[in-house]
Amino acid sequence: MAGVGKTALVQHVCDMEAVRSRFDLRLWIWVSQVFDVVGVARKIVEAITRSRLECGELSTLHELIVERLMGKRCLIVLDDVWDDNPSHWDSLTAPLNRCAPGSTVVVTTRSQKVAKMVSPKVYHLRCLSDDNCWLICQRRALPNSDAKIDLELVRIGEQIAKKCGGLPLAAEAAGSALSTSISCTHWEEIRENDLWSDMDVKKLVLPALKVSYDHLSMPLKRCFAFCSLFPKGFVFDKDALVQLWNAQGFVDAEGECSPEFVGNGYFDDLVSRCFFHPSPSHDTGEGKFIMHDLYQELAQFVSGNECRMVQRHNLIKLDECPWHLSFVDKESNSVKEIDLNSFCGHRDLRTFLFVAREENHGEMPFRTKIPSEIITNFECLRALDLSNTNIKELPKSIGSMIHLRYLGLENTAIQMLPESICALFHLQTVKLNYCSSLTQLPQGIKLLLNLRCLEIPHYIQMPSGIAELTRLQRLPVFAVGNGSAKCGIEELSELVSLRGHLHITGLNNLDGEQAAKANLWNKMGIQKLTLEWSEHTNFNENICDPIGNSVTGIADSRVHEHTAAADQVLKCLKPHSNLEELIIKGYNGSSFPTWLVWLPLDRLSSIELKDCHSCKALPPLGCLPSLKHILVQSLPSVKLIGPEFFGNVGDIASSSTSNVCNVFPALESLKFRNLEAWEEWSGINSEHFPNLKYLSVVRCRKLKELPKFTSEPKLRIRHCDLLQMPLCEKYWNPVKHMPSPSEILYTCTAEGDIFVLEASCSYGV
Repeated sequence: MAGVGKTALVQHVCDMEAVRSRFDLRLWIWVSQVFDVVGVARKIVEAITRSRLECGELSTLHELIVERLMGKRCLIVLDDVWDDNPSHWDSLTAPLNRCAPGSTVVVTTRSQKVAKMVSPKVYHLRCLSDDNCWLICQRRALPNSDAKIDLELVRIGEQIAKKCGGLPLAAEAAGSALSTSISCTHWEEIRENDLWSDMDVKKLVLPALKVSYDHLSMPLKRCFAFCSLFPKGFVFDKDALVQLWNAQGFVDAEGECSPEFVGNGYFDDLVSRCFFHPSPSHDTGEGKFIMHDLYQELAQFVSGNECRMVQRHNLIKLDECPWHLSFVDKESNSVKEIDLNSFCGHRDLRTFLFVAREENHGEMPFRTKIPSEIITNFECLRALDLSNTNIKELPKSIGSMIHLRYLGLENTAIQMLPESICALFHLQTVKLNYCSSLTQLPQGIKLLLNLRCLEIPHYIQMPSGIAELTRLQRLPVFAVGNGSAKCGIEELSELVSLRGHLHITGLNNLDGEQAAKANLWNKMGIQKLTLEWSEHTNFNENICDPIGNSVTGIADSRVHEHTAAADQVLKCLKPHSNLEELIIKGYNGSSFPTWLVWLPLDRLSSIELKDCHSCKALPPLGCLPSLKHILVQSLPSVKLIGPEFFGNVGDIASSSTSNVCNVFPALESLKFRNLEAWEEWSGINSEHFPNLKYLSVVRCRKLKELPKFTSEPKLRIRHCDLLQMPLCEKYWNPVKHMPSPSEILYTCTAEGDIFVLEASCSYGV
């Protein structure tokens, strides 16, 4: 039964610390009615690696799954399984059998056949009692109430709860509708609503959900109905959906509030009313959300003829012209071309989208051609998304779409954008991610003065003039140009409205004076900053004269020159103190900047240092109060990690006990990878790292000994030749004095992995 709480219950159990601590790895995979073994296998690999995957061969995917899961105790949730074909199930789960003993696969389904096929142990969820339904309603309607609740409200609320049919989803929806006003009149109005007994409505949607929808404001109703363009199980990207709402004019932004701010408020309001839920298969900060199937059906019900979702296996000529139209790929890997000519006459169309299933990302599931008539006839179009199609070019006539505000071309074969696109004055959003054939942007892109979001491949250098796009809020990638016709980093200076993630590449093309002109310090909306030197030259190799003699002096001079330049560039790229995540990659300077010490980076929670080949010491990070995650990877010049890493520029050893206790106060995860010269880790006090949960040391072949931690973190060691098992046993001696030392588990795989687990207090990988 839908809405009984299967997914919610499993998610709650998986989030319990007792469950989290039992498994090395936890994965959540939404399967859906359209069962595709290759697609689900790709989802599993992508969930493990946290990266996009383009591989489509099942055998290769199985190999990747085995490689990543072998020897690990895993909890894998397969949510909403419908396919009861045993051969499909066997093919999907075959690589999962290589997990370590104690691993668990949890399946949620509405099908008895699926349940019996999967396991003899089946848990049937029953509907809730009326009293429990009221508790859910009350929690949603009166979140801040105390024991002194109006008895009349309680009486009315209990009567409404009885109408929810024992479904927690309906109870949450009813509570959401009740929460808009704590008055008996409002609650009585909901109780007496005719929808509860309308049989025509009950055949199509849950009455409680429709009641909740009816109490939304008109802007929220429009925004929710628009979601009917997306299939069940679709993973919504919050930012992308808000951009589409803005393109349609659904967001009423007034005064100094930006459309993004107001639109995000709309979305958050719908989340608070349970129309959206955070996607359990994504990290919380990724902004990914899902909608329950029953809410998806409600969206289709309330949108009427204004929105139409067409599945490509069932293309038909529309009797009535919708305002918003989407194409969904129900089949995967179809070679059949989609003929769009039958839709050329729909002149009133506002939205035209291609929507790919998540498991088909990385492919181009839609094969089609864009008839020139579509471009010329769609005079009212505000949003055009041709992502995941095989199109190679856009007609020049696209410049006639004067109302266009959103253009999506992600994951296409597009090779060049016509200059006529620069005539689209109202354009707000352009998305070109994963367009591997695209080589450049139109020279006139600076004319798009209303552009608020520009997403492009990381290797594309923008033409000069980007500084004129002062309304830009999202520019995830900025490639520093190395020619007069290309965009220099100084053009970032005026883009003070940028927010979210900013990834700057090509910093090897700069000197310190140029870098300072970026004025990163005045961009308070940047939460994540990636600074990347795109090219790294191995200056440690000897330079030879024409007859083969080593010219050491020239090599030393070049090393010094490039190192000094990189030092100055990074020194001048100090960010705003609001920064939350920092990645420094390919940096060839000799030391890290002092602004990491004196800048009040109180919100910084994650820092990654990668491929910094000339740095001999780590920066002093221990005094950052919110820092939770550190990754240090490929710093081949680091031989010693000592007190300088803890903060106060090396004075930790002589500091007072009160100061020592504040070293890395929030750090939970610390990872070292590929530190080839690292020999010693010293200076750690027993009070350091009070909250460390996970320590990973990989390919640090010269490190001989690890310090002791009172926090007893989960330890992973791989390819550390001198860190033998006796040393690890010595490291864990304090744990052996616990009441059940037999619960301590040492495992060593053939690949050189060592895991040290303590059953009562282990932590997930």
